[in-house]
Amino acid sequence: MTEATLAQVIDGAPLVVCLGPGGVGKTTISAVLSLHQAAVGRRALVLTIDPARRLADALGLPALTNDPVEIASYRKLHPAGTLSALMLDPSATFDHLIALLVGDPARREALLANRVYQHFSRYLAGTLEYMAVERLHELTRGDRFDAIVLDTPPTTNALDFLDAPERLSRFFNDRVIGRFAPRAASGSWSSRLWHRASASVLSLLTRAAGESFVEDMVGFVSTFGDLFGHFRARGVEVGKILRDQRTRFVVICGPDPNRLAEAREIDERVSEAGCRVHAFIVNRVDLPFLPAERSDDALLRATALLGGAAERERVRLFIERLEAMRRAQESAAATHGKAVEELRAYARKRPVFVSPRVPLGQSPRASLLALYVGLFAGAADPAAVREAAAEAPAPRWTGTLRRETDRPC
Repeated sequence: MTEATLAQVIDGAPLVVCLGPGGVGKTTISAVLSLHQAAVGRRALVLTIDPARRLADALGLPALTNDPVEIASYRKLHPAGTLSALMLDPSATFDHLIALLVGDPARREALLANRVYQHFSRYLAGTLEYMAVERLHELTRGDRFDAIVLDTPPTTNALDFLDAPERLSRFFNDRVIGRFAPRAASGSWSSRLWHRASASVLSLLTRAAGESFVEDMVGFVSTFGDLFGHFRARGVEVGKILRDQRTRFVVICGPDPNRLAEAREIDERVSEAGCRVHAFIVNRVDLPFLPAERSDDALLRATALLGGAAERERVRLFIERLEAMRRAQESAAATHGKAVEELRAYARKRPVFVSPRVPLGQSPRASLLALYVGLFAGAADPAAVREAAAEAPAPRWTGTLRRETDRPC
């Protein structure tokens, strides 16, 4: 049976979730997948919830914001589609969510100005993952995009954002809220006891942290406490989207044993969450490309072209260095090929795709186009790729033959 192409795996998917460990080029591959979605005529968005600015670097942009920005620099490749990008800003998303959920302007402004809320929305563990849930919920419910590629943070706990709503609500559970939310004591013995215990906690905190902190905490809980139901509801809806049969999960890894082990662990955790990894991409793979052996004729011809017998020794040393490079590259290619085959054996019927290593010194645009052709060779229009590549500015080289601002894909 012929293995499905990567285009066949992701075409028609409203959401593609890219998972993988750090340092394997996952963000760049996410941008390549979204570029393909645009190339087949879809309104594509690549959304990163990685707090680093890798997506902007991969697309050759100075920066990205919390709002989708359309990218026109690859228009030759997607005349019928559009390509947009967004980098999640958790605090801005949280503030936007409060603006949607809290209708009373005075109550909303009081909450946004509350110091506890400001710390909670920016620094509490899990806020990034929950805000990813909220942003994804908003984008998938809209009609602006046909296809979204989600670039997740580097982690082996692949679907942290699935559990984020429940973890966030557990942080302020009913017992915690009850300690700070003002309430009148009823006549029952247990209620009076609870009221006295809460008062004792507040008194202790007032002495330890100051009256202003306790006032801020009480104000935050009384305003924020009843919003957790909305958070959980959104989390449930996003969970349904992630488990939808049309959603595609792709694990991206490198060709070394540690990265392959992390990829398998991510695959297992995705399965435990009720989802399924549909394909694997092994990035930065060395492929054999130099001739297997040199001939004496080549040495003679090169000697003649470079100055005759007087240059023979220099040419011989040069060709020996080339041969050493060939052997080292061939060894790396064999090691990487073995790693890919091991992953194919693990993946069984699921396809494993290979993305070659892009040499250092390439511009972000050239690197992206090289990966695009490598992964979608059958689906790419060679003329369009050449035309798009011709528009790329010439690289500025440093003394180490590497661009000043580039990093390898």
